[in-house]
Formats: sequence, structure tokens, C-alpha cells
Amino acid sequence: MDVTGKDFMAVFPRLEAEGELAELLGTMQVARVSINKKKDLLRVYVVSSQWIHKKYIYRLEEEIRSQLFSGAPLRVKIIEKFYLSRQYTPERLLEVYRSSILLELKNYNVLLFHLFRTARISFPAEDSMVLELNDSVIAHEKEDELYRILEKVFNERCGLPLKIRMEFYQRENSRVLQDSELQMRAAARHVAEHTKLAEEEQQDNQGKQEEKEASGGRKNTRTHGKSRRGGSKDDLPLKRSASPDVLYGRDFEDDSVPIDSIEGAIGDVVIRGEILSFDSRELRNERGILIFSVTDDTDTIVVKIFVKAEQIKEMSGVLKKGTFVKVKGKVMTDAFDHELTITSVWGIRKISGFREGRHDNSPIKRVELHCHTKMSDMDGVTDAAALVKRAYEWGHPAIAITDHGVVQAFPEANHAMEDIDNKYRARYQEEHPEVTKDELKKISAPFKVIYGMEAYLVDDLKGIVTGSRGQSLDDPFVVFDIETTGFSPMSCKIIEIGAVRVEEGKITERFSTFVNPEVPIPFRIENLTGINDNMVLPAPTIDRVLPDFLSFCRGAVMVAHNAGFDMSFIEKNCEDLGIQQEFTVADTVAMARYLLPGLNRFKLDTVAKAVGVPLDNHHRAVDDAACTAEIFVKFVHMLKERDITDLDRLNEEGAVSENTVRKLPTYHAIVLAKGEIGRASCRERV
Repeated sequence: MDVTGKDFMAVFPRLEAEGELAELLGTMQVARVSINKKKDLLRVYVVSSQWIHKKYIYRLEEEIRSQLFSGAPLRVKIIEKFYLSRQYTPERLLEVYRSSILLELKNYNVLLFHLFRTARISFPAEDSMVLELNDSVIAHEKEDELYRILEKVFNERCGLPLKIRMEFYQRENSRVLQDSELQMRAAARHVAEHTKLAEEEQQDNQGKQEEKEASGGRKNTRTHGKSRRGGSKDDLPLKRSASPDVLYGRDFEDDSVPIDSIEGAIGDVVIRGEILSFDSRELRNERGILIFSVTDDTDTIVVKIFVKAEQIKEMSGVLKKGTFVKVKGKVMTDAFDHELTITSVWGIRKISGFREGRHDNSPIKRVELHCHTKMSDMDGVTDAAALVKRAYEWGHPAIAITDHGVVQAFPEANHAMEDIDNKYRARYQEEHPEVTKDELKKISAPFKVIYGMEAYLVDDLKGIVTGSRGQSLDDPFVVFDIETTGFSPMSCKIIEIGAVRVEEGKITERFSTFVNPEVPIPFRIENLTGINDNMVLPAPTIDRVLPDFLSFCRGAVMVAHNAGFDMSFIEKNCEDLGIQQEFTVADTVAMARYLLPGLNRFKLDTVAKAVGVPLDNHHRAVDDAACTAEIFVKFVHMLKERDITDLDRLNEEGAVSENTVRKLPTYHAIVLAKGEIGRASCRERV
């Protein structure tokens, strides 16, 4: 990095961050900090050798604002610049950075977001990108703006010179396009409905204001506690307005404030929200108190009203849980609870619910085939009935209930389906009065519940050794380990191979090399292994390394810790390079399960500690391979003590038992009931 700056945490020492954001801050330096003339915008210029997803940038902006400038009307803007390795080309950057660019465009302009998301992108040359946009008025109008943003991202932010060319194509009038248009129309109708409601509410408020002005705009100067005539406030009626929306006290038109903005005993305030709970108690002297909590989804506050004892029943009937209200009163610190409470309530108005319900505007409905209910311990929060009814309301044709290893939600889901069918038949009968009872019984809602479960499977047929040909434990073994850019051999690359050759119980040779993956190493892998792009850039590629490694392994049994993972990468690269090879592979994890049954975990560091083998530089291939080799040598001695001298006998003795199966890794499978055959079979057996 050729730009000098200060470590991010040195500039913002009081900032607290967790998880991956905290790790990313370690790669960032602050080049400059500035504030505008109005002092309402703070710009922080940062540089990093690691590209950072925009979601972390947005999160960092919010954390700085909320933690360091919570009391000031200040926006925070992070301007990032990356100094990336030579592994990055514009095309490779787009592969890893595409979701970040989409998020940035979505926050900036939704039209630009859709243009880029649906664009056909190609790279005719390393420094050239072609964007094919659907030929439309919006595309022609926004192409220059999209061009400027992409040029800024690639050229300025990431330092990758890139020539961008825009082209246009005529999109076919396909079903997908029609569905997209239908979806947009549905969303527009939804917005229009809410806009209409807002306008009606505004007109209603304006009419009330005009009535108030026509009456002379007189203010009620009645004091809290006593009327002007000297009577007690308790002698007045609970409701002092003709408006049907007023539940208590007087009418008012004041704007509400978010509950989370209330700090301290600030006096008169107006809030709105949903009543979460209601309670009432009788006090001495024929008095009573009403206590209810109100939430607006930003926070919750308690409201207390003192009334006559005989008025408690009346108020209990109107201040119900789930009612949306607007409350005007004084915020004070309650002398008993020592919490901020709204008292001396001026008035309570009933309002319509302000939470916008969720809608599925897609014309093509999906079917959820993996859904958990409350019966999935620690993994489900919703009743089966609620899930079934919501899927039906959204127009989905079906929903599958697949709890973790249980079927307890089936009766509830079945009852919900019966309710849906009954309501559908009732509606159908109203629309078709000529239908007979027998015909009506055959009619059901265009919806079904698919019953299933999420099952747990273990591979209890896999032996300790794969491809065994009766080799002796004294034969040559190659113990190896690899480091990769990720977990999938289909999409990830090998970045390091380390191996040792064991003959007659001794380490005789070592093999160690970096591998240039020709793609950037992800940040999480760099953190885990300590291997970065600059370390692998001078290394040979896999097409040169793999033949050398296989030559090193010739005539030997392959050994690895969790061998299935390492061998999947070796076999995939052999396939890609057209190398035909058969392997005999022993897994030290399976050997540990057989020889060390007392362990609960079988990770490399745990097994190494159990057998007294030191492990230095964990997650570096050559060091992990050397450690695994020493573990394997100790395991060989333990096997010989049990009169096990060859791999076939090892497979026989180490076969999965009822006790060891519980410690095997589990795989999940979704099992769905296709029809009634299983139920019929069960009934016959009973």
C-alpha cells in the first residue's frame, strides 16, 4: 500500500466492532477525515489492501454515527479505496464484488440497480467490459449515470483500468418479462392503496383543523387536577370529545414522536403505537389505576391513568391489547418504578394500524419445501397453523412442514387445512347455490399441506480405509494436507499442498509448495491460513504442481485428517487435467474414532493433544501434514498392539458400531410424504 495513513482504530479508538467487521477494520487505514461547512456530514477516507463488501461499509457508517455522534444530526460517509493484488482483474473482481455493487446501486437508485442486475456482461479483453442493456427509454436515460458509477468503482475505487462500453438489445416478449410487468403492476397497486389511505387521513386531519379554526381557535385552559369551576377532575366524564375515535379525554391533532427519542422527563409528548398489555388495579378511596404499555417498534413505554374505581370496567373495554392508539400526556419518572412513564394523560385516540403487512406480489408463486414450526427446537418460532394460513393468503399452491426429526406439528397443520377448506366451501356455496351437499364435499381449496420432516443421516457404510487392497501397515504412506480458497472442489482452488512420506514408521521425505490459484484468496481464508495473494503469485499453477505431487505419492497409501475433503480436491483436479489414478486412502479421523472412543471431538488439534503430538502453525499445509504423520505413526503402534497389521483387517475391526455411529457427522435430508400409501400401510399393520 503506497498511501500512508493511520490505523482505523487509532483514529476511532472508542468505536466497538464485532465479528468480521472487526477483522476488516484491521486491514483499513484512515487517509483523511473531513466535515462539511454545515457540519452535518463527516467524510472518512479509508484505504485497504482487501476489498470490502458494501454491507460492511454501510454498517461501519452507522456504527460510527450511533456510537460516536449519537446526539448530533450528523451523517457519516465512508469513501473507500482498495489497493488490490495482481490476482484481481476486472472480471475476477466482478465475480466477488457483484453483490456489493448491486447493493450500492440499490441504495442509490433502484432503476440503476435493475439495469445492472439484468444486464448481459462480457469481457472481450482483460481491460474491457461490455454491458448489454435491454433497449428501453429508461436504459437510454440512465446509461451515462450507470457508466459513471461503474467507472468510479473499477477505476477509482479499485485501481483497475477498465474501458466500459454500453450496448442495447431487444428483449423478447417472454413469459418472464410478462411476469415481471405483472409484478411491477401489483407492487404499484399496493403503493397506490397506501398513498390513498394517507391522503384520506391527511384530508380528515385538515377538515378537523378547519373546524377548529372556525370555532375561533379557542384553547381549553382547564388545568390538570381541577376544573375552572373548582370541581375535581374525577367528576368530569372520561371522554370529553364527540369524536368516535377518542377513547379517553380530549381530542388532539399533535404530531407524534418516536418512543425511542424520549430521553428523560421532557413534559408534554404525543406518541403512537400498539397496546401490548393492559392491567388495572383498585386503590383506596374508591380509586383505580389503568396501566398499559405501548410500542411503536422503536421502543415501548408505560402509560398510567388514575380513574374512579367504577370507571375501570368501562376503560377495560376500550383499551384492549392489540389496539392502535395515539396518546398525549406528560413524560415523568415514576416515583414507584423509577422508569419513564406517561401520566397526566390529556387524551387517547384510536388510530388505524400503521404496520404495513407483507405481500407476495409475484405472479408465479413458489412452494416452500423446507419450513420449520415451533416444534423444531431452537429453530422455529411460528405455529404451524399461522404458516399454513399465510401461505394460502399469499396465493401459494402448497407448503411443506419439515420440522427437525419430529412430526408433532402435523395435527395443527391438518386442522388449519380443514379450516381453509371449510371457508372455501362456504364461499363456493354462496357463489353456486345450486351445488348439492355431495358435490360440495368433493370441493376443496386450491391448496395443500405437504407433510414431511428434516431427517438426520450418517454414513455408516464408509470404512476407515477407502480402496484398500490389503496393504500392510509397514508399507509406504504419504500423509498430506491442503489449503484451499473455500470448501467446494467444484468452485474453489488449492493454494497449498504439504505432505510427508512415512516408511517403516519413520518420516523419510517432505513435500511442500504453494499453488497459484489464479483467483484472489478470500479474506476469511487469508485470516485462517495466513496465506495471501502475494505469497502465491510466484508459485506454479495446479497443472504443474499436481503431477509432481502424484509422483511423490507413487506406490504409497494416501493418509489425511478428514480425508474426504482433501481427496475431493485432488480427484477433481485429476479429472480436470485428464489424469487417471486410483487411490487407497486412510482417514485419521475415522482411526481416531476407533482408537480414541473417549473423545467428543476429532479435530486435528484435539486428536494431537490426546496423543501428545505438538501442533504448530495450524492451518498451514506442511505443518498440519507433519502433525498428522506423527499422529498416524502413533496410531500404527496402537493398531499393532491390537494385532491389526493390514488395512483390510483395520476396516473389519474398525467397522461402525452402535456406539460409534452417534459420533459420526450428520447429513440433513428433507423427506416429503408423496401420498397416502404410507398412512394406509401403517393402518394395516396396526
